[in-house]
Formats: sequence, structure tokens, C-alpha cells
Amino acid sequence: MCRTVNALLASLLTLTACTSGSPSTTPATPVSPVSAAPVANDAAVVTWIDNVCGAINSSVKALADQPAIDVNDPSRIKTGLSDWLGTKVAVIDKSTADLKVLEDGPHPKSRELVTNAEEGMGTIKTVLTDTKSKLDASTDATQIIAAFTEMISKGAALEKTSADVRNKFDAAGLAAPAQKAPNCKDMELSPHAQPTP
Repeated sequence: MCRTVNALLASLLTLTACTSGSPSTTPATPVSPVSAAPVANDAAVVTWIDNVCGAINSSVKALADQPAIDVNDPSRIKTGLSDWLGTKVAVIDKSTADLKVLEDGPHPKSRELVTNAEEGMGTIKTVLTDTKSKLDASTDATQIIAAFTEMISKGAALEKTSADVRNKFDAAGLAAPAQKAPNCKDMELSPHAQPTP
């Protein structure tokens, strides 16, 4: 069961341009070459992207932990997993609220980029809340496994969302400002990455 959860988290953790590790190999939606012009590295943009990364990273860190359950005690697995999913949904809600106030940032595409990140968070929340609902309604171990198996089946879609979000930040020329932002030190924005249609 924990392997199943961890496999999903591997997909969830690639959601944003602020995550560490290697870029997703999932094809991303193409972006217009016009949007690829770099932005000025002024302090306002650096502060803004730092705050965006900070809002997203709070969810990334929360999603990185494993549920504290005893897999040898079937009677507590359902409750433990449900509680774990509930706390993750709450953290995503907070990240989304933190992103909302950043929509009117100094970058010309602030609203578009932040809205895209919010939508990515919404995709994760939907997966988690749907799984929690099915888990809460389950009456045996088979239904619990089925709920998590369905959650895992959505991993590819989450990876595509990750690639799309990353690609839009990349195309907006935010790699250089991100390098100056403490919350974005692990941000992977390659201005030379080419999306696959």
C-alpha cells in the first residue's frame, strides 16, 4: 500500500517548476515562441517568483511524507490513509490561497502563470479528494486497494500537468530570476527545453 502512495507522490512532486530533480519526460503542451523572451531580472520579479515557489513548495514538502500508519493493523489503515489524504488537501488549499494573492505580480504574465499553477494544484486536489471519498466509503481492503490503484492510474495525467506548468514558466523567461530566489534554488527552468506536441 505504501509503495502505491509513494508512486503517486513521485508524480505529484513534479507538478511545478519549483520542484527539484530531473525534468519530466512527459510531453508538454507547446508554447508560443513569442512568449519565450526573457524578463528583466529586477527585484520585484525575483521577489514575486520567490513567493510563487514558496507557496508551491509548501505543498511539495507536505506531499513528500508518508502516511503514519501500521500496515499490519488493517483496522487502522482506512482511518490513517483518510486522515493523511485530508491533511494533504488542506495544505494544497493553503498553497492555492497563497498563489491567488500573487496573480497581480510584476511579470507581464503573472496572472496567467499563477492561474496555471493554481489549476495544477486543483488537479492534485481532485485526485486526492476523490480517493479520500472512495476510501471513506470502502468496506473492505479490496476497495481500499482499488481506490489507490485508481489514484495511481492518474499519475500520467499529473505528470503532463507538471510538464505544462514547467514549460509555461520556462517560456516566460523566469529561469534567471528564479536563480536569485531562495525558494526556487532547485527550480528547473531550461530556456532551451523544447516541448513535444
